Amino acid sequence: MEEYRSHAHSVSSCKYHFVWCPKYRHPVLNVVEDDVRGLFGETADHFGHEILALEIADDHVHLFVQTDPKHSPADLARQFKSYSGKHLLERYPEIRESYFWGGGFWKVGYYVGTTGAVSEEVVERYLEETEHAPE
Repeated sequence: MEEYRSHAHSVSSCKYHFVWCPKYRHPVLNVVEDDVRGLFGETADHFGHEILALEIADDHVHLFVQTDPKHSPADLARQFKSYSGKHLLERYPEIRESYFWGGGFWKVGYYVGTTGAVSEEVVERYLEETEHAPE
């Protein structure tokens, strides 16, 4: 895992922690866990993300991912959820018929939290010190 990503004109460290659930919070992820890991890996490779950690419980997923600043958290959630959900429903028609009759594998919502190399206190202190610095 690299701490920073270099780009043509910038350096970044954009890391996000996501949590989301299958629709109706059905505990079906133990059945499809290997496929979820594979599909998330394919998504990360396709878009240039790096999965730092992935934990899959029966009824929710924790994904910790690093990406470029051009990708918003909403973009990442859409990319991972739409690709994996589509393929999971195709690969497991028996699960689709039993649990997801309304279409879609994942719930619409999700949790996202950010992490970074600099704490809020450091930024606030820097802004306070530079705001009052003589010109």
